[in-house]
Amino acid sequence: MMLACLAPIALAYTFITARSTTQIFSADLKAETRVAQRALNASLTPDVNQGEWDEIGSILSAIGREDLIAAVLDENGKIRFALADFPVSPPPQKWIAAQIKANGAAEYMQEARGLTWFCRIVALGPGGHGYLLVAQDWSAFRTDRYQRIKASLITIAVVLLVVAIVIPLVAHRYVTRPLAQLRRRVSDLDSTGGVERQPAGDEVESISEEFKRVDKELARAHRRLIEESERKLQLERRLLHADKLATIGTLASGFAHEIGTPLGVIRGRAEFLLTNRPDERKLKESLRVIVDQIDGIAKMVRTLLDLGRRREPMRVASDIRAIANRTVQLLETEATRRGVAVVAELGPEPLLVDCDPDQLQQVFVNLEVNALHAMADQGGTLRITSATDGASGKVKLYFEDTGPGVPQAIQDRIFDPFFTTKDPGQGTGMGLAVSQTIISDHDGELALEQNSHGARFVITLPASPAGQLKRSA
Repeated sequence: MMLACLAPIALAYTFITARSTTQIFSADLKAETRVAQRALNASLTPDVNQGEWDEIGSILSAIGREDLIAAVLDENGKIRFALADFPVSPPPQKWIAAQIKANGAAEYMQEARGLTWFCRIVALGPGGHGYLLVAQDWSAFRTDRYQRIKASLITIAVVLLVVAIVIPLVAHRYVTRPLAQLRRRVSDLDSTGGVERQPAGDEVESISEEFKRVDKELARAHRRLIEESERKLQLERRLLHADKLATIGTLASGFAHEIGTPLGVIRGRAEFLLTNRPDERKLKESLRVIVDQIDGIAKMVRTLLDLGRRREPMRVASDIRAIANRTVQLLETEATRRGVAVVAELGPEPLLVDCDPDQLQQVFVNLEVNALHAMADQGGTLRITSATDGASGKVKLYFEDTGPGVPQAIQDRIFDPFFTTKDPGQGTGMGLAVSQTIISDHDGELALEQNSHGARFVITLPASPAGQLKRSA
C-alpha cells in the first residue's frame, strides 16, 4: 500500500520536474536563437539589399559551424539564398505572413536528415525584402531530455526497490512483531481456557478483533462486579440488622424487668378500683397513675423498636452528643442491673458530624454493651468523653471502662468478623467488625488505645462543615 502511494507521487514528481526543466532549457535555447537571429538580421539586411551574396555565404558558413544555420527567403517564402546542404524546408508564405503579423515571428519545429530543428522566421530589417530563416539543431536537447527522463525513471525504480525491501523489514521489526506480541498478550486475557486462535486477517484487524473480545469480557466482568457488589451490600445490610437484633436480645431481659415494675403498679391500681368505690379525686389519681405507667411502657417499647427498625442509610448533620445520650438512656436499665455507672461527659458545645444517626447509634450501643459485658462480674464505670481537633477538623469520642481490658494476645483480632471472647449464646463476634465498617463508611476510624486499666475505644469522625461555619460565625 505504501508503494502504491509512493509510486504515483514519484512518477508525477519526475514528470513535473522533467517538464519544467525542459521548458526552462527550451526557453533558453529559443532566447539564444532570437538573439542570434536579431544579430544576423542586422548584419545580413544591408548585404541582401546590395546583393553581396558572397559575403552572405561567408557569414552563413561561419555560423553553421555552431549548429546554427540560416537562409534568406524571398517575398514568396521561397529560399532565395542558403548553403548547399541547407536541410530545412520553409512553410507556406501565407502561414509565415500570418504568424509574423500575429506574433512578430513564425516559429515551428521540423525533422530533417534525422535531426530536430527549431526554426524561426522574421522579416528582414528596414529596407529589406523577404524573410530571414534561422534554424537551430535541437537533437542534442531532445537526447539530453530523454536521458534525464530515463535517469529519473531509473532512480525512481531503484528508490522504490529499496523502499520495497526496507519497508517490510522495518514494518516487521517495529509494527508486525509488536502487534503480534500485543495480540498474543491480549489473547492471554481470554477467560475461555487460553485456547489459541488463528488470526483472521492482518495485524490491525486481528488486534481489533481481540480488543472487541476483551471489551465484551470487560463488560461481562463489570456486570458481574455490579451484581456481586449488590449482593455484598445486601449481605452487609443483613449483617447490620442481625447485629441490631443480637443487641436487642441482650437488652430484652433488662426491658422485661423494667416493664414488670410499671405493670405491677398498673395491676395494683386496677385491683384497687375494682374492689373499692373511691371518690372522684382518688379515681382520677389512680387513672392518672395508670396512664403514666402505660406511657412509660410505650416509650420503652418504642425505643426498643427504633433500635431494631431497618432503615435506608442517610447522611445528615447530627449532634453526636444527642445520639450518645440516647444510647445511655437505652442501656440505663441494663447498666443498673449489672452494677455499672455510665457517665457521659460530652461538653456544652455541639459536636456536629455528617452521619447516619441510626448507624452511629448502633456503633455506640455495641461499644457500651461490650463494656457492660466486660464489667458484668464486678461492676464498674463506663465513661464517655469527647474531644475536638480544630486543626484537622476531627471529632473524637472515647468509650473507657474499668473492666479487665483486652488481652495483648488478641488485640489484633478483635475487629475480625465472628471473633468473640464471650460465652456461647452471648455474642456473635460481629459487633466490633460491623462497627468498624460503619465508621469507615463515615470516613472515620475506630481504634483500640492502650490504657492503664480497662479498655478504651476511640471513634474519630470528620466534623461537619455546618458545625465549623457555625463556630466561625
